[in-house]
Amino acid sequence: MRLKDDSKIEAIFDAAIALTGKVGLNRLTMSSIADKANIASGTLYIYFDSKEQLLNELYKNLMLKGTFALLPSIAHLPLKHQLFTIWSNVLKFRISNSSQVAFMHQFRYSSLISEESKMMDEQFVDHILKLLNAGKKELIVKDVDNDILFPLLYGYVNNLARHFTAKEIKLTEKMIEQTFGICWDALKS
Repeated sequence: MRLKDDSKIEAIFDAAIALTGKVGLNRLTMSSIADKANIASGTLYIYFDSKEQLLNELYKNLMLKGTFALLPSIAHLPLKHQLFTIWSNVLKFRISNSSQVAFMHQFRYSSLISEESKMMDEQFVDHILKLLNAGKKELIVKDVDNDILFPLLYGYVNNLARHFTAKEIKLTEKMIEQTFGICWDALKS
C-alpha cells in the first residue's frame, strides 16, 4: 500500500480553497483541483474518492486547526476566561485565514456537507451554548434565550474579522481584549 504524502494533501487542500474562492463550490472540479495542486488527476483519486469526500476532509481539517481542538484544554478555566479564549482564537483564525473561512462558510451551507462534518459544527455550537447556560446558572450571563445570545457572539466576531481583514487592520492583544469586553458587557447579567 502506498503511503499518502502530507505535503500533497496540503497542496490539494490549498488548491481547493483557492479555487472555491474563484469559481465557487458548484463549479469546482477534481481535475481543476489536481491542476492547481500540480498533481495528476489519478494521483488526486488516490487521496480522495470524490469531490465530496475531499471537501469534507478539508472542512474537518480546518475545524480542527481552528478553535474546535482547543476546547478540551480550556474546560478547567472559569467560564468568562473560556469564552475569552474562544473569542481570541476565533478572531485570530478568521483574520489570519480569510480564504479558509470563506471556504468554510460556503461549504457549511452547501449540499456537499456530510453528517459527520455537520456534527463537528454542531458540537462547537453546543459547547458555546453549554457555556452560556452555565453562565446563566451562575447568574453571570443574562437570562436571555440562546437564540438571541449566540448570534450576538458569532455575528460580532465574524463581522469584526471581516472588517479588520478588509481594512487591513493589524489585530493586537489590546483589540482582542477590548472587543471581547464589549461583547461580554452585552452578555453579562
